[in-house]
Amino acid sequence: MPADIHEILANYWGYAAFRDRQEEIIQAVLREQDTLALLPTGGGKSVCYQVPALAQEGICLVISPLIALMKDQVLQLRRRGISALAIHTGMSYRELAKTMEMAVNEQVKFLYLSPERIQTKLFREYLPSMNITLLAIDEAHCISQWGYDFRPSYRQIALLREELPKVPVLALTASATELVQTDIIQQLNLHAPLLIKGSFARPALSYSVFEETDKWGRLAHILQRVGGCSIVYCRTRKKTVEISRYLNSAGIAATFYHAGLPADERNERQQQWMNNQQRVMVSTNAFGMGIDKADVRTVVHMDVPDCLENYYQEAGRAGRDREKSYAVLLYQQQDLLELEKQLEQKFPSLDIVQGVYRNLMHFLQIPEGAAEGLTYDFDLSLFCERFDMDRTTALQSMQILQTEGYCALNESAYNPATILVTARRAELEAVEQQHPALDELLKTILRSYEGLFNYPVAISETYLSKVLRRDRELIIRQLEQLMFMGLLTYEKQKDKPQFVLLAERMQAAHIRFDRAAQEKRKKLAQERLAKMKTYISSSDCRAVIIGRYFSDDTITDCGICDNCRQKKKAPEAVEPVAAQIRMALQTSRKEKLSSLRAGIQVSCNDDTWWKTLTWLEENGQISITEDGMVRWL
Repeated sequence: MPADIHEILANYWGYAAFRDRQEEIIQAVLREQDTLALLPTGGGKSVCYQVPALAQEGICLVISPLIALMKDQVLQLRRRGISALAIHTGMSYRELAKTMEMAVNEQVKFLYLSPERIQTKLFREYLPSMNITLLAIDEAHCISQWGYDFRPSYRQIALLREELPKVPVLALTASATELVQTDIIQQLNLHAPLLIKGSFARPALSYSVFEETDKWGRLAHILQRVGGCSIVYCRTRKKTVEISRYLNSAGIAATFYHAGLPADERNERQQQWMNNQQRVMVSTNAFGMGIDKADVRTVVHMDVPDCLENYYQEAGRAGRDREKSYAVLLYQQQDLLELEKQLEQKFPSLDIVQGVYRNLMHFLQIPEGAAEGLTYDFDLSLFCERFDMDRTTALQSMQILQTEGYCALNESAYNPATILVTARRAELEAVEQQHPALDELLKTILRSYEGLFNYPVAISETYLSKVLRRDRELIIRQLEQLMFMGLLTYEKQKDKPQFVLLAERMQAAHIRFDRAAQEKRKKLAQERLAKMKTYISSSDCRAVIIGRYFSDDTITDCGICDNCRQKKKAPEAVEPVAAQIRMALQTSRKEKLSSLRAGIQVSCNDDTWWKTLTWLEENGQISITEDGMVRWL
């Protein structure tokens, strides 16, 4: 019998009740019914597979497209005392084999897997011996070629289903149109699937769009008026640095984040922001996915996203604690023209794709006839610089090459150094006599980290150098010496994207791709951009526009977006008085009724005075306390 799901939720997460639709999804999984679940950003998708997996025997295999997201989920589960591991590109053979052995022996409850690893020989060898009872597909829209974030490697999941025909599948996404939903069901071969959709309404999140000539000044004004934690999204790395500096000069504590920073620095900045040591994170869209921070009060976009899916995902990182929060998009007409230009770059011609393939082979010095499966560290910026190539064109060409099964570029992700102790206790004790300097390092490692004899454990050479007061490079050399002695395996830190050769290297002229599918994707991208423009220009409720885009017809006017607020402007009779009340309270934040009334400069009888106060209070602009204090909201 499965364990009680409410007890699991309380014991591991500390919640007394499930959120909207979570329990319905969990019960479907426990009935072993294939399910497609659409929950809005911040709706708690991970709980929907984690709770039912804990309620029954066996392993939950989780397919996730982002290495950083997998690592974050594994870390969160371990902090709750739940066994979880991840396998992804960049791990050594020994690390992979050890992880798979633990899964076979059911020493792990959750095994996270990047889709690229599904067809590897090692995984296929171990798969039949694993007791997998649930297959969870995170970010399931990635499997659809008609989605905004298509990942060709996700197509491998269909092959995995053939190996696990009786294992129920839970596909999860926060952003899938009806076309993409249908494609997900077909591509995953879901059997009589249950489709469960949560409401896309975010009652406490206020959406606003402003055409602004001085976007930086408007950003500072927003952050000065609205307190709390914030994310500011920019399209380029350069702009994240410049805006961060501008905000600091304006007295607003800010830092910046992008994939080009060293891993240690990215982690440190993210941690500072998570701990509220930095109030504002200025970032490219590389930041925020899977980050468990509920108290973000504002998300500001300084550039226009190319589709509502991306905008909704990023804006939805505000107000996950369901407190009042703001999602603001600042734009200029030039931004829209640039998006149209970029859209053309996203669909390169066959000649361009063949040229990119040829340059990749030269850049990585891959000989003709080289076998599939080879992996290389890859520096995209250096590649583009060396071949004088536009970054967008290069990435989109590589996306096509991946779709057609030629090669793939996996995300840049921080892979910390790891250690697995392979020696017996007696061999470790002998080090004390023969190598005292190494013995001190070895003992420090054994005291500082758990599980070293069972699986590769992430370590920090920087931490060890501080504890032992030795140079970091010396620590690395000593770890290499311990590995040479056969006492442990040591994998150095990696922080570069991984280029994978998916098929034998061939002549660039032999590269082909499905042009009809390419044209259809281009047409859909044009339609998505048109919808984004409609969102910007429309006078309708912003929340309703987003909800209907995702086929949520239950959503009603939010009452708090810029368009809804515009419709609720004060009647002409009370507006002059309301304007003076706003002006006074925006400065002082609160005043006594009597002093507020005394400061009114326009003609105002008692009837107009009380009508104005009533209107402002009913529309959420002020509150009046029992002791006669008027507060600005």
